[in-house]
Amino acid sequence: MIFKQLLPLLLRIFDLLCYLAALITINWAMFSLNKIAGGVTLALSFAVTGLVSELIANSAPKGGD
Repeated sequence: MIFKQLLPLLLRIFDLLCYLAALITINWAMFSLNKIAGGVTLALSFAVTGLVSELIANSAPKGGD
């Protein structure tokens, strides 16, 4: 029973860590090329992260107790 609840939580944490690692790697690589490419990539990373967080917040079930 505990594994049914724990496994999805661990997978969410793993997905978040992979997403953050990918963003860090892409931004670091682009800053290694030049500052303008790094700045553009950083802005796109923030925009995508903001969009995804809004989509997740809007798709969350409404209501409560």
